[in-house]
Amino acid sequence: MGYTYEYPRPAVCVDCVIFGLPETEADHPHSSPEVLLIQRARPPFAGMWALPGGFVDIDEPLETAAARELEEETGIRGAALEVAGVYGTPGRDPRGRTISIVYRAVVWKSAHSPQGGDDAAKAEWFSLSALPPMAFDHNQIVEEVTENLRRDIRTRPFGRELFPDSFAIVDLQRVYEIMLGCSVSARKLQSFLLKMGVIALAEGAEAASPPMQTAGRQRKLFRFCPTVYEELARTGFSPEVFAGT
Repeated sequence: MGYTYEYPRPAVCVDCVIFGLPETEADHPHSSPEVLLIQRARPPFAGMWALPGGFVDIDEPLETAAARELEEETGIRGAALEVAGVYGTPGRDPRGRTISIVYRAVVWKSAHSPQGGDDAAKAEWFSLSALPPMAFDHNQIVEEVTENLRRDIRTRPFGRELFPDSFAIVDLQRVYEIMLGCSVSARKLQSFLLKMGVIALAEGAEAASPPMQTAGRQRKLFRFCPTVYEELARTGFSPEVFAGT
């Protein structure tokens, strides 16, 4: 037998902050990360830009809802989504009280060509340094999720979802530089991650590591160590990766 409650209840939404990295070395180091936005086709805020997202179905797991909304509104699928925050300030949505679980992911732009769908008229990448005014509280969400992601990059392993089984440290260095917006020493990064056991030298021939590759030069290849990576993803580094640099 079902229950009927007399008090009002909030709606539950999901929103996705998807960061896109540049495809080629030529775009670096002057690029900032880009954020995927959709142009709303329906009220409220029709015509304004916003994060991909929407309401959670009654029997739907939250991460499933986030992946579904992302694919329906942008065509993007397969992003490694992780919870980035919860937003529920009264008045954030003119339709009524809504609580949004926000997910984040970092992807290669070259692997995704977004197209608007469902209630999204358009889906486009915007530079993190030049975002438009957005619907709801989405400007605040992007700012806070970016700040928290940069903190996590400094204090936890990062990048495994972006690279193949083996990669060159200079490619990982560029990802750190783009995401953090500052110079990073490849030598110090390599030394720290080796010391912590996050990476190890990969077996096999030296080769370039896509998608950010440097022509005409062979480089040592490394691999992530899954057990250590996952443990330190939970506990964090002490000290942080760039302490004292």
